[in-house]
Amino acid sequence: VCFQGLLGMWTVTLLLKPLIVMGHLLGGLTTLAILAWLLIDDLRRDRPRPAVARASAAPAVLALVVLGAQIALGGWTSSNYAALACPDVPTCQGQWWPAEANFAEGFVLWRGLGIDYEFGVLDAPSRVAIHFVHRLGALTALAVLLGAAAWFRRPAWPPAVRAAATLVGLVVVIQVAIGVGIVWFGLPLPLATAHNGGAALLLLAVVNLLHAARGAARPARVGPA
Repeated sequence: VCFQGLLGMWTVTLLLKPLIVMGHLLGGLTTLAILAWLLIDDLRRDRPRPAVARASAAPAVLALVVLGAQIALGGWTSSNYAALACPDVPTCQGQWWPAEANFAEGFVLWRGLGIDYEFGVLDAPSRVAIHFVHRLGALTALAVLLGAAAWFRRPAWPPAVRAAATLVGLVVVIQVAIGVGIVWFGLPLPLATAHNGGAALLLLAVVNLLHAARGAARPARVGPA
């Protein structure tokens, strides 16, 4: 929390440097995820833990890692003002793979001090590259999270895990739909705000799934007699 406060200060003093802005977003969502985990752990502490034979919670871990990377890409896209670099969907600049995208320049993390990043400093090809990678990340995250949801929807898992998996699948589809709407309607503020909130809700849904799956897949603790 203290480091998050420092990131908030540096966001201002370093003139909206994208790496700091992205870090501030990740710090806030990490804090949210930690608090959610502690709350869920407390609420489920005394619940019976059904055994699940030959089950693994690894898909939920993978889903959390992929989602974290995609949220970082979203922060990088926003902080570099690249949200509308590809104004069409599903193509980008009328192409399935934009020929003018400058991936090397778009992902330079540190450009020195004293630069005012308000409204961005990158040229159009660099912003196209950032936006396009965010789209690829969205497709990857959609596939991984839906795959994880399908894994935990199997009858072998207890009802709480299956319900958590259903929630993840529902929220990720809604989040992708909001992302498409942002491009389709030209970045309206309500949709942009909903996209940020959707990322937080999706993170909470995945954290909930991971906690439920880990609790079901490991043996119950044996307390003192």
